[in-house]
Amino acid sequence: MSTQPFDLPAGFDGQTRLFPLSDLVMLPHNLIPLHVFESRYKEMLEDAVQGDQLIAMATLMPGFEHEYYCRGPIAPVVCIGRITEYEKTAAGTYNLMLLGLQRAEVKSEIEPVRSFRRARVNLLDHPPVKTGDTGQASGLQLAARLRTSFPATGKLVEQFIQGELSLATLTDIVAFHLPLPTTFKLELLAQVDPLVRTERLLEWLPAANMPTQAKKRFPIEFSEN
Repeated sequence: MSTQPFDLPAGFDGQTRLFPLSDLVMLPHNLIPLHVFESRYKEMLEDAVQGDQLIAMATLMPGFEHEYYCRGPIAPVVCIGRITEYEKTAAGTYNLMLLGLQRAEVKSEIEPVRSFRRARVNLLDHPPVKTGDTGQASGLQLAARLRTSFPATGKLVEQFIQGELSLATLTDIVAFHLPLPTTFKLELLAQVDPLVRTERLLEWLPAANMPTQAKKRFPIEFSEN
């Protein structure tokens, strides 16, 4: 049995449930609250808690509105998450917390036998972070930019500077929470190299390129299906 909080269960066979939502891009190392009220996703949650606890968050692509209740198009890269807790409300809906574990690429969707979608995926592992002046300088530059533009990230930045948080984790957390365009977040989800994610974030972080309200709230709030 895995002892690491971000590990997938031993024996994961590459098949996972899909929870597609519009304008939500989940990344590893993030814990998000979700409210489930559609019957197909309630069935998905019940199946997950009786099984491996895994749900892959997928992002619906433009044009999904015409196929929302069928199989609307999704981005090819998803984030597999594990249910850490859940509760059933008096109304029969569910609240749950999902912890992002692993990037994965959808190979194919599985023919439906239940009301929810499933897929076969390939796991995407990030390469080891190269040590050296370039990587260290980029990481510190990102930390400084975050501290200036988003003061609420101060504790996160301090953990990184003190070596308590990896660059991979830092980039995934800030990429998820910052008010970046969905297309850019999908690019960062698909990018396995944390050094490349750092450079891309640095291109976007100058305050002049960010909405004014970006500095107001960190992290984001509750999501619904």
